[in-house]
Amino acid sequence: MPFERLLKGFTEFRLGYYREHPELFEKLATEGQSPEVLVIGCSDARVDPGILTRTRPGDIFTVRNISAMVPPAQIPPDERQHGTSAAIEYAVRGLEVGHIVVLGHALCGGIAALVDGERSSAYASYDYLSTWTAVAQEVRDLAVRQLAGKPREQVVRTVEQAAVLNSVVNLMSFPWIADRVAAGKLRLHAWWFNLVEGQLYAFNPATVRFESVEGVDVAPTVAKDTSLSSIKPERLIAVAAGKPAF
Repeated sequence: MPFERLLKGFTEFRLGYYREHPELFEKLATEGQSPEVLVIGCSDARVDPGILTRTRPGDIFTVRNISAMVPPAQIPPDERQHGTSAAIEYAVRGLEVGHIVVLGHALCGGIAALVDGERSSAYASYDYLSTWTAVAQEVRDLAVRQLAGKPREQVVRTVEQAAVLNSVVNLMSFPWIADRVAAGKLRLHAWWFNLVEGQLYAFNPATVRFESVEGVDVAPTVAKDTSLSSIKPERLIAVAAGKPAF
């Protein structure tokens, strides 16, 4: 049974990995965490950032939500609950990560629901889903208009990728992120994982496309002296209107 597998898995972890790496866990317990990378991923059970990147405990700070979305900064801050923004703030201002990766993926249910629209979606009766995915409503509407007549699969995939870029743009709306990027202390990355073929794609600002990752030398989407004008979601969708941006 799936639930029992969790307990069995923990037993295997404790008797295996935990005992095999005592120095790692002692360091994490005594010195605390110091991850270099924040990964903002989707809650989808099929796309676990730690498993995909084969990282160790302490390597990455992870925030997961529906469709790996980052809302724009609330300025000035209000009294509402901002879970994703709070986690990002802690990673950047507290842990001082040097990289932020927004990791979207193929076959994303949240994006599919956004593309189909609330009324036609199987999730129309849900209380919170449409409000949350509306973070990417603008890029969804642009894609639906510019890709009119194209197969739904192409529209959904384009929105999946454009939503990742939308989140990167929204990251730059947080002053303490923009300041660190300008100072060369922080780099932002837009990634998209095709779980059907097991291939990772990274957005290349030079070509304005998501390109397959074949090695470890991947340019960040936004870094010091990188202009956001070349990676606007509108431009990605325009490229995808001629042919799929993948």
